[in-house]
Amino acid sequence: MKNKIFGILFLFISIPSLAQNKAWYYVAGLSTASVILYTDFAKDQQKTFYQNNLGGYHNSADDFLQYSPTLLNIGLHLAGIKDNQKPKELFTIFLIGTGTYTVMTQGLKYAINETRPDGTDHSFPSGHTTTAFFGARMLDRAYGKQYPLISVGGYALATATGAMRIANNKHWATDVAMGAAIGIASAEIAHWIYPKLKKSLDKTSLNWEPIVAPNYYAARVSYAF
Repeated sequence: MKNKIFGILFLFISIPSLAQNKAWYYVAGLSTASVILYTDFAKDQQKTFYQNNLGGYHNSADDFLQYSPTLLNIGLHLAGIKDNQKPKELFTIFLIGTGTYTVMTQGLKYAINETRPDGTDHSFPSGHTTTAFFGARMLDRAYGKQYPLISVGGYALATATGAMRIANNKHWATDVAMGAAIGIASAEIAHWIYPKLKKSLDKTSLNWEPIVAPNYYAARVSYAF
């Protein structure tokens, strides 16, 4: 299992040499932290901390909080605070990124099948944290340069999601660190892939209407060739 994790780390560290983007260094750093924390000692320390300070704690807010950076992004666009991307571009990048992190997280969960702190299966990596950091990175790319505080807020919400997964005894710290890395990486991969598809997308007609509810987000889409 450790060999698989080191393989993932090597992949994430090698990517910055191919892409001049500081986000990849955060991905590499988080991946490194995940590997460092993947030890029996670190897990024993987390178990001890939980038993001494958080025993019996449960809060379902993280099930909703994971979507908060994305919902904030959608809300800002609906409010007319535009970034430099058209709705069609943003929606397409979002779809690519979501597909990327879903495949990565679910693939790793079943390939590694790490036991969670509470004894259930498929701990590594944290899907909630991945979703949150993907949304935070998308928000950062959209508004970070013009409105740095919005970017900070997005990452704060994502970090809170990861912390709550640990507090709820659902994930090890290593799961959360790798989830954050995958979330950021997926947003970067999506932005890298999109220009390669743009020529064909320019020949199509894509219209979408966001649907926002308290516990989910979706969109109504019409697509014509």
